[in-house]
Amino acid sequence: MKTIRESRVLISLVIITTAICLRAPITSVGSILYCIVEDLQLSNTIAGSITTIPLIVIALLSPCVSKIGERTGINQALLLGLLILLTGILIRSFGGLVGVLAGTALIGAGISFGNVLIPAVIKNFFPEKIGTMTGVFTTTMSICSGIGAGISVPLAVEMGWGWRLTFCIWAAAALLAVIISCMQLKNSPAVNAVVSGKEREIKQAKPLYKIPLAWWVAIMFGGQSCVFYMMVTWLPMIVADKGISAMAAGIVATVFQLAAIPANFAVPILAGRFKKQSKLAMGVAGLGVIGLAGILFSTNMLPLAFSTGLLALGLGGTFSLSLVIFGMRTSDAMQAAQLSGFAQSAGYVMAAIGPMLAGVVYDWSGDWTIPILLAVGFMVLDLIAANIAGADRKI
Repeated sequence: MKTIRESRVLISLVIITTAICLRAPITSVGSILYCIVEDLQLSNTIAGSITTIPLIVIALLSPCVSKIGERTGINQALLLGLLILLTGILIRSFGGLVGVLAGTALIGAGISFGNVLIPAVIKNFFPEKIGTMTGVFTTTMSICSGIGAGISVPLAVEMGWGWRLTFCIWAAAALLAVIISCMQLKNSPAVNAVVSGKEREIKQAKPLYKIPLAWWVAIMFGGQSCVFYMMVTWLPMIVADKGISAMAAGIVATVFQLAAIPANFAVPILAGRFKKQSKLAMGVAGLGVIGLAGILFSTNMLPLAFSTGLLALGLGGTFSLSLVIFGMRTSDAMQAAQLSGFAQSAGYVMAAIGPMLAGVVYDWSGDWTIPILLAVGFMVLDLIAANIAGADRKI
């Protein structure tokens, strides 16, 4: 019978290959969305839904994923999510208009499985290396997210692949993750046990929504998610409204994508060295506040790029630290999945609301001062929540 130690190599590959395809199927859409619009003659409303549908699905499904994992086993549920993700990518590519919408929803569903369950997998197989493995996971996810956005136009347009075949790259990545996950389940069945009915009853004795610490963890994750998607949506327009050239605006947007990577890797490793993460959490959230303040007051390229880099470091570090805290504030893998599902559901609700709210406020006020101050408010709330969530205690 294989032990957890013997299974770690395959589990590491499962974590890495899952990370490859958790963001790129979404980030690869934006730069070639116009190709889909022209090909399928989509309205702007439907085109916009291609990027918002996954967020809504993730928010709605995340609380259910941990319950599925309780009944099937965490690794089995992760495999199910990867199969859903693979199916969604293929349907989106080859199913016409209905396929684009249905496939996009399935992609969101598949991603929700990975989002919720990977922290639990890390908790189960690497309880003493939660920070390191979370760093590997978030760094891989961040790098591939950037790659997804960067290679879409060259492949779809310059090389003539079209948007359908370009998206299939991520189907290949999902298929590889499915194969490795199947290998892991076959070689290590004993470490993927289903939670018994008695254990489930004990764990559900007090629902998470009745535990204050669970709410603070959810607010920590949700605050950074809200600000991240606000900036993904509106940062180019914010920069343009300051009179910066299109090329300079593109550089600032690139800085926002790349600057998060060092924090994605380093912050979880640092977190793993301490029992309390409050000071670290407040520090990285504070970088986000400083970065937003810099964006608000900057009027030329260099201060804007520097401030955007600080914001990206703060958001990337807070995101990674949230995933670490899912494991550190819980007693076992299944509880980690429950907290992950609870927090990510709240987080993606905020992520879906944030950009829309910023747009409404901008239309009302006529400039970006109040929307940016709104983002600062979310980040300050995130900082407060991070201080409380970082305390050395269990839910």
